[in-house]
Amino acid sequence: MKKILALLIAFALAFSLAACGGNDEIETTTQTPDTVVTTGNVVPATDVTAENTEAVTSEEASTGEEVTLEAVSEEETTEAKGLDLNDKQAVLDYYNAAVRKTDEDWPKGQQTMKLSRDITGDGALVGTLVKIITPIARIVLENNSNETDWVPGEGDLKLSDCESISATAKNGVVTVKIKLKSQVDGSDGDPHNGGSVARGIGTLGSIDEALSQLGITIDEGRDTVALTYKNADLTANISEETGKITSGTWKYTVDIYVGDVVGSLKGISAHITNIRSAVDYQVVI
Repeated sequence: MKKILALLIAFALAFSLAACGGNDEIETTTQTPDTVVTTGNVVPATDVTAENTEAVTSEEASTGEEVTLEAVSEEETTEAKGLDLNDKQAVLDYYNAAVRKTDEDWPKGQQTMKLSRDITGDGALVGTLVKIITPIARIVLENNSNETDWVPGEGDLKLSDCESISATAKNGVVTVKIKLKSQVDGSDGDPHNGGSVARGIGTLGSIDEALSQLGITIDEGRDTVALTYKNADLTANISEETGKITSGTWKYTVDIYVGDVVGSLKGISAHITNIRSAVDYQVVI
């Protein structure tokens, strides 16, 4: 997801900037792009502005808010070998250890990415162009929904990252469910340890690498870029015998907002405002 999400922004910037050159015709068909972008680790959404969003850091998350422990159904138990499933910190430690241990034998899975909000932007010309970009972006995301051989995250989740935690045990399998707190990044986030969603699933991080591959640079307004990761949760089934993750689901929605940017493409500079979109991301093992 790391480069795919950046490319959605890049598409919007590239088409907007290219339009300001005034010399090239813009192709209005929506054919499948020739190049498929490889991905690493990255669901509808409210508008996000740079003025009213603040990054949710681990320090800010540690506000003393209580992490809830969800109820257990009658068909499941709260007993597991050497683990108190009513102890939130113990459950989280158990999950983190399972992520790290599964690193020795990653299970196969599938990642899917879907544009859950059409790309939009201010101005009649930009508005027309992003309508062209949207179906192209959908195809790019579909082409990068592929097989995985890793478990999201690196096993470094903190209790302060979680809104709720529940765990049950049945037939030798411990099922852990965690709802993560939302996270807001600028253009230079840490994809692995930059906040709750980064630690639990992984986020985009810096957008510069993907933009540079298209010859695009942000000259001014980097502070108006906001990536809001929300609706993030995970469910992992862990074998009591091996302590490894055997199956699960990790997912979130990321809202994209580019507020007021001066960028350049192949020497052509332009000013664009209020580019918005959103992407659903999910890994199923």
